[in-house]
Amino acid sequence: MLTGLLFFGCQVFAGEWVVTKGGLSPDGKLAVAVYPQKTGFIDEADDTVLLVEPSSGLKIGPLEEVSSSGGTWGSTTTNVHCVWSGDSTILIVNFRTGRLMHSSQIYRIRDRRAVPIALPDARTHPKGKVLEGLGTTANPGSEVTLGENGTLLKRSWGFVPDWNVDYAKHGLKGFEGELLFHYRFDERGRIQFYDITVPEV
Repeated sequence: MLTGLLFFGCQVFAGEWVVTKGGLSPDGKLAVAVYPQKTGFIDEADDTVLLVEPSSGLKIGPLEEVSSSGGTWGSTTTNVHCVWSGDSTILIVNFRTGRLMHSSQIYRIRDRRAVPIALPDARTHPKGKVLEGLGTTANPGSEVTLGENGTLLKRSWGFVPDWNVDYAKHGLKGFEGELLFHYRFDERGRIQFYDITVPEV
């Protein structure tokens, strides 16, 4: 029934906005939407990303920290994809920012509002100090997903390792440009940074 309702809602408002990939919250009360391009040129499109109420078509407001422009690459309907927590209280918006570049924004949902959440600085972790001064390629990026037990996993790529550093001594064996940053919520709902690893191939 919920799927049918969402389908009907998207058909009614298709000329105005469409729900992004993964944009519908598990409880079906909220969704993330974008405006489809009216032409084939993405730089002429409205790049606003919206929080909407899919059942009524109500636009709650823009998610000002994110964009569907893709840095003039891709399309508005493919440049944004989302991940929700099972209880619909945490929203992750991953979005394209260039040809091979991506970024993310995390929100806490309160009273149908999306409150931006910042991740702790990597330098607050002992392993993070090893990463100071690292260069990056022309196309760095990151993507955030949810792991087991509500953990947040941020996969970042585009680092240029310092080949004079033995990263294995710092628990980062096999580091060649990609890292996985691990976060979790404490009992007060605050995000804590607890590990950096090298992603499995």
